[in-house]
Amino acid sequence: MKKIIFATAVFVCLAITLKANTYTAFFTKERYVQQLLDTIGDRYDIEGLEFVANDMSEKLNGTMLVAIRDTVLVEHAYGELRVTGEPPHRNVPESNRMTETTLFDLASISKQFTAVAVLQLCAQGKINLDDTITKYFPNLPYKGVTVKHLLTHTTGIPEYFKFKYTVYGSVAFVDNEHLLRVLEKQKYAKTFATGTRFEYVNTNYAILAALVAEVSGVPFEEYVHEHIFKPAGMDNTFFFTELVGIDATHGRTYPNVKDPKAESVSVNLLPRGEVVDLPIARGHRKVAVVAAYDRLNGVLGDKGVYSNVEDMLRWANAFFIDCKILPKEWVDFASQRENQLADGTLPKSIYGYGYRIEESPEHGKLVYHGGLWNGFQNLFLYRPSDNAVIIFLSNLYNKAHVGRSAEMLNILDGIQDGETTQNDETMNIY
Repeated sequence: MKKIIFATAVFVCLAITLKANTYTAFFTKERYVQQLLDTIGDRYDIEGLEFVANDMSEKLNGTMLVAIRDTVLVEHAYGELRVTGEPPHRNVPESNRMTETTLFDLASISKQFTAVAVLQLCAQGKINLDDTITKYFPNLPYKGVTVKHLLTHTTGIPEYFKFKYTVYGSVAFVDNEHLLRVLEKQKYAKTFATGTRFEYVNTNYAILAALVAEVSGVPFEEYVHEHIFKPAGMDNTFFFTELVGIDATHGRTYPNVKDPKAESVSVNLLPRGEVVDLPIARGHRKVAVVAAYDRLNGVLGDKGVYSNVEDMLRWANAFFIDCKILPKEWVDFASQRENQLADGTLPKSIYGYGYRIEESPEHGKLVYHGGLWNGFQNLFLYRPSDNAVIIFLSNLYNKAHVGRSAEMLNILDGIQDGETTQNDETMNIY
């Protein structure tokens, strides 16, 4: 009896310790096994999830993770940092091998961090959602456009991806300040009256990043590191502008470039002020062709964040579950429909603040965002009902994970594949 009591006491102490170290012992083997055995091993079909993950390995070049809260159910890395041939890849040299900690350009998944930065400043009373953007940037030709319009893609401001590159002059990489000057000078007309339509446009979030810098008084990257990445425990997440040794487009140099021809990529992390080597994937639009860094990579807010599946799981827990980044009421605002039009019309696409939302008959409410940019194709999904998190990061355009989040949710919910009406193509709207 004494042995049983002692063992039970040890087990309880261990459980408490593991819980207390959610962010420091996040992915240790001991935590992974212990949590599976003690909390969820009998509730979820781990073998089914592994089956789908194994099937994905035939096509996915990248990383994937499925978790409930901070407990990882499945986590894998497949393929190459520089893709040399069609997946699947076997016996990849270690120097070119994808790992679970490999970093990817998140593309439009980055928008959620921009939205949260704006909402933090709103919660502090420094910004109001109904403020017009011309209050902060009076030379912008977009009167009547509010912060909320920008957050919900209802502005009518045109897509800067479609501007001729010649308007940017000879700079190697355009930044947000440069983009603002172009908008002020060119005075591009709205594509529709503000508030009358939902149209996903990257320019909206690039302007929001500039707004965060203007109101906070520090560079956008610095603000996000200090107020979002740091409290979330995202120590290996950073911005494109912190890269060094990148292959600068058009043969010109970027301030952080030390060796434009270097294949290896290091990161000059702003918070620490030091250069560190991190495993970074390069984007590929097709096999064996590395996507050159685009001139627009320097524009942040709509894209530009680099991270991995593990830091993104830390983010999901810190933001949605523990509300460490924003009070719960603001988290709820971000993850519910906010894109109702001025006349009361509800667009078919549901958008909150930096997140898309789907109300699935089978799987309930899903909060998600895709990311597609410069050879990267990603998906981040969170389900509030059970704190499920599904993340796919890929550095090859081949739609390897299209349909897979629905399969994973079916397994989590005990649904046969043929019984769901969810169209997973919607999860790849960027």
